[in-house]
This record gives sequence, structure tokens and C-alpha cells, in this order.
Amino acid sequence: MASAHHYKEERKPRLMYILESRHWGGAEAYLRHLIEGLEREAWAVSLVCPQTETLAPLLEWARRVGLPLHPLPGERPQHLPALVRFFRHHRPDLVHFNLHHPFACRYVILAAALAGVPARIATNHLPTLAPSAYTWKGRLVLQLAYRCVHRMLVDSETNRRRALAQYPIAPEKLVVVPHGVRLEDFPIEGTRASVAEEFGLNIRAPIIGTVGRLSPQKATEDLVEAAASVRRRFPEAQFLIVGDGERRAALERLVEAQGLRASVRFTGYREDVPRLLAAMDVFVLSSLYEGMPFSVLEAMAAARPVVATRVDGVPEVVVDGETGLLVSPRAPEQLAEAIALLLAHPERAREMGRRGRERVRRHFSRERMVEAIANLYRAMVARKNE
Repeated sequence: MASAHHYKEERKPRLMYILESRHWGGAEAYLRHLIEGLEREAWAVSLVCPQTETLAPLLEWARRVGLPLHPLPGERPQHLPALVRFFRHHRPDLVHFNLHHPFACRYVILAAALAGVPARIATNHLPTLAPSAYTWKGRLVLQLAYRCVHRMLVDSETNRRRALAQYPIAPEKLVVVPHGVRLEDFPIEGTRASVAEEFGLNIRAPIIGTVGRLSPQKATEDLVEAAASVRRRFPEAQFLIVGDGERRAALERLVEAQGLRASVRFTGYREDVPRLLAAMDVFVLSSLYEGMPFSVLEAMAAARPVVATRVDGVPEVVVDGETGLLVSPRAPEQLAEAIALLLAHPERAREMGRRGRERVRRHFSRERMVEAIANLYRAMVARKNE
């Protein structure tokens, strides 16, 4: 085990990010936003994660920016010895666990504590998921792991209340840090012609879009059903579904069954999301549950009016009637009604988009998010070095 003396001598604190997820999504985008915004000269940063093809957007970015990458040595009880050896070998001063769901990284957290990592912090992206599905053994391990983190970040007051109600975490350990994006990354115009040409869309007809992993959580099938209803009122309406995932084939079959093949485009995973957002008239999120979705923040940064489900942290971002419209989850008819309302009143929709961009500037900038977390890092490292 590294001595306290070693940690004090370290000129640059060693900051290690760890995730167990195997797919690119909002939780992984959060990590990229955070590392990009961090003052890299002040920290020796490394990333530990599964080396899977489905995480390619994160892995390729990390290699491009010269971020040291380590494969995750394991995530099950039998991997504890290897994980402890890993931490003792690399001797991080601070480890930040990125929990794409509340049960993630539990054995990695225990190993970090056993190895004597001085400062341990976690971001819980989905504390809204109840632990009822876990076995009693699972809940016991979870309880131990949560006791081993010094701070736990959540993205909204709603998720702070859910975390306290559902998980064994002390209130003084919980810190709310809203997600943030960089406004300057998001143009608000100038891309419509090239996007329409690329996807064979009518530049003069409405474009409604969504961005996200095509997974059960996102309930994209509700948007497809809403699209059929919207087309009955606005026959020229077109839909862009940006993202990839395990539900793609089923969604393509549903589009076919609804007679929407001519008006719906699946783009697959894209690196140019800001360009695609700037071409949309309305952005839609049909999720069943969320933390604080980056896709909504990005759409607002691009000055797009948002139609979203009223779940978890979403109402803390989208002000109903001001920056967008909120509807119930699993209600395609409400989605369709809200989309149609914005298409029928384009000036009101544009005003909502303008207000959304201003709201992101004031409350959800990447600078605010990174500064809050970096201050926490510094305080934690200083406290452990005392």
C-alpha cells in the first residue's frame, strides 16, 4: 500500500476515472465533458473502462487527446484481488467512479477502499432506479460500497431526493451538481441545407428529431407512433432519429409498419450532433426515466424547442410552456399533440428555443459543472493530505 508520505510528495494529483458501462450514452458523454473542461495541467488524469467496440466514441476520443487508458481488471467478487493490486500499482490520489446505474462499480469501489485510495467520489446518474430487483447479497454489497465513497454526485434535486429515499447514502455525502454543456459547441443555424441534402429531406418542411441510444429506456417507439399521428395533421413532417442501439431493428420495423419509411431517417451514431440539432424545428425526448439528459441540454443550447416526458430531472431543465412542453411518459398521443402545437405556432416554438439557450447559458454551462466538481476534487485531496 502506498504511504501517506507518497501522496503528499506527488506534484500532480493522480485523478483516475472509472466506468463499467459498455455503451456510449449520456453517462459516458458526462465523463468526456468533465475531462475536456478540467484544467489538465493541474491533474494527472487517466481513464479505466472496458475496451469494447460499443464504447468506441469514448475510447477513440481518449486516444486522440492522449489520455492514458487502462482496461478494467474486473467487476465481480472474484476480481477483488486483481482490482486491489491494480489500485496499489497505480496509486491514484483520487478516483471518480461513473455509475451509469446505481449498482455499477460496487466491487471496484470496495477494492479502492481496501487498497487505501485516499479520496473516492462517485456520480450516480440514475438513482431513480429502485434497488428492489437486487438480491439481499446485492443490497449488502451495495451498502458496503456506498459507505466507501466520500462524496456522491447527483445531477438534480429530484435525484438527490430519490437517492436518499432509495439508497444507503448519508445526506452529507450527497452533492448536487447539474450537468452542463458548452454553448459555443452548438450553432443555432446554417446547417439545415446540408443536413436536408445528406438525408434526402425537404428543406422547407418541418424536421422533428431525437438524439439518444436506441434502448428500452428511451421509448423511441412512442415517438414513432406520435410521428404517424403528427403526419395526419402535417403531411410534410419529417423525422430524424439520431443514435444507435439494440432497439434499432425493431424500430425500423415499426416505422415500416406505420407507413413512415418515406418520412423517418435513422442516422446511426453521429459525431456531428450539434450540426443535426441546428437543422431541427423541434427536439423530442420520449424517455421512461432519466437523470439530467445531455440530449435535452444540447437541444436547448442549439436553441431548439423541446418536447419531453415529465420524468426525474427533466422538469428541472425544461420549463413547461417556456422552453418547451412536458408530457406524460408512455403517452404517444400527448407527444403528438405537443409536437403539432409547436409546428402550428412556429414563432412561439422559436421563442421557446431562444429561452432554452439562455437558460443553458445561465444554469447549465459546462464551466459551472466542471468548476464545482474541480473544487470538490481539490478540497478532497487537500483534506486527505492534511
